[in-house]
Amino acid sequence: MSGHKEIVLSEGTLEAWCHLSPVGVFMGKLDGKPVRQVCDMEAFGRVIAAFEPEVLVDFEHRAENSDDTTAAGWVQELRASGEGGLEARIRFTDLGTEAVRNRRLRFLSPVWPLGADGRPEALRSAALTNTPNFNLRPVLNKATAGAEPQMKGEVRMIKFAKLFGLPETATEDEILAAATAKAEEQAALAKRVAELEKTALEAEAEGAYEENKENIANKEAFIACFVQNKAATAATLATFKKPVCNKAAAKSPSFSQHGTPAARNTYTEWSAMPPGAAKDSFLRANAEAINLSAPAEQ
Repeated sequence: MSGHKEIVLSEGTLEAWCHLSPVGVFMGKLDGKPVRQVCDMEAFGRVIAAFEPEVLVDFEHRAENSDDTTAAGWVQELRASGEGGLEARIRFTDLGTEAVRNRRLRFLSPVWPLGADGRPEALRSAALTNTPNFNLRPVLNKATAGAEPQMKGEVRMIKFAKLFGLPETATEDEILAAATAKAEEQAALAKRVAELEKTALEAEAEGAYEENKENIANKEAFIACFVQNKAATAATLATFKKPVCNKAAAKSPSFSQHGTPAARNTYTEWSAMPPGAAKDSFLRANAEAINLSAPAEQ
């Protein structure tokens, strides 16, 4: 398994510090069902607190799977660090020393029960093996040759945990809760953005109504249409004609030198003008006066 350290014995010694478990989250099997093992400092603290020497180290978990309890060594002490994981000081027997020094068996595999949170609670035994893994019963860290030490699904879970700012040891429920909270946060943000956009559109619709209210019969309906489809409503407004007559622009009549109102015959003046832009401009500026001075129909 990635993270396991090879057991090395010094010449003439029968003891060594050996790697039991790296730090991380690993998948195993219990009664044929996948289980998650959370191997962090909290878990290692539990195992160390429950430790009582001496714990059996056998060969290939034979003590778990058969009546063969031949000892390869005995665990005397445990220690842990955030970088190295869990280590055991093992006093090897003659058989264990020979197996390790001759490189017949190179790694350790722990056996421990798991708590409800997936953390190991106590070291029940360990084994010398060449295929360390965390497929176990109950949890037997011995894998078949070629097995992956970590399932792809578990790698994805760790990535999801990091995505939501959670530690790698986060449970599935914790990751789901974080994902739910993030989704609710995004939904609330999207709702707020939609409200702000609607408010801005309503304000723009009010302005468009004021500019075109002479041609709009229903203000509320117009604003609703504008908010629902601004482009279509603006295109419709572009087809409206602007009013030709501007009452406020009509000129006041002039007066004679004797103080008697001398009605200016703007109709005659306008009629006498040649067709063209000047005549049209005169009409727009004096429309009311022209209408007043126009001769009555016979």
